[in-house]
Amino acid sequence: MKKHCSFSFSLILVLCTFFCAVFGQNIQNIQLGPKVPILNNRAFLAFPLGSKNVSRSGGIMSADPRQNQETRIIFDIGKERMVFFAKEEYKLSGGDLFTEVSKGKDQSNFKNEILIENKQLLSILSTPNVVDSVNDAILINKLIVKTKDNSIFSVGAYISPSAFKDRVQFAELSKRVFNTLVKGPRTNNRNGGAEKINIFGTKKSFKITLPINYAVTIDAKYDFQVIRFHKYTHYLDTNWVDLILYTGGFPWTRYKDLGFDIKSSQKIPGKFLDKTIEWMTFFDNKKGVFLREQKIPADNIEEGLIVYITMESNQKSSIEEFTKVVEEIKLSK
Repeated sequence: MKKHCSFSFSLILVLCTFFCAVFGQNIQNIQLGPKVPILNNRAFLAFPLGSKNVSRSGGIMSADPRQNQETRIIFDIGKERMVFFAKEEYKLSGGDLFTEVSKGKDQSNFKNEILIENKQLLSILSTPNVVDSVNDAILINKLIVKTKDNSIFSVGAYISPSAFKDRVQFAELSKRVFNTLVKGPRTNNRNGGAEKINIFGTKKSFKITLPINYAVTIDAKYDFQVIRFHKYTHYLDTNWVDLILYTGGFPWTRYKDLGFDIKSSQKIPGKFLDKTIEWMTFFDNKKGVFLREQKIPADNIEEGLIVYITMESNQKSSIEEFTKVVEEIKLSK
């Protein structure tokens, strides 16, 4: 009888320990694993043991996100989920990042504090004063990081609605994670100059001349390639730009996504790969969106290949600047 009671008590103790760990009552005791790279060795963080690096899927008709641009770490505990999402911001600090963050959009709802400050990086913890429980992904903390060259990336900590009741403990857990941040070996090249990019599935390449504070990322999937251009702007600069060069056989049309009527398009003369073309240019005054795009047959690269270029911004000057970059692209073997 004593052995039976002893066994029952041990079983109950094991079950209690298991349920506490699984259902979130013991979140503060979760151990962190060894440091792992984020943003392709841009930095390192130690995440909760059992976390998984799971890239977002771009879907069958779009390229998957490039590792230089984002990293997604998922941690599940029972039915509750926590996600860390690191993102390259393509932003630059003027030097005083804390002041810049404090002046940022919607900062009245955030409390900011410097978490780590050394010769290699500065990290600022930005915590919402009011947590929005409506979203599927609920932001509980955000880390904004400036590296030695003044470039910025961020890491957001999100929880699922099922974890909302334990949001305070998850917020503390995310802060523990953020306190493990160390600089990685990779830096972003913003020096400009010529870059040679192989055209996916062909023996030819684009030779692109980038201005200073420009960068490109390249994604390929199945039978197409997406070259995305990034322009570094100041952290508080509200100007946004998006330039994509697609090569493949089935390009989309951005103007339809934005609800533009093709009849409203202005035809602007231009060139691409030394050929005369006509850019379709749109402007929506209410949305404050400028769009310039064109599909260009590229049999000189490969039979049936189409190069699709789309430029989008909230400022016309950025569209003109991007157009110059595109029109200077050369074809090489």
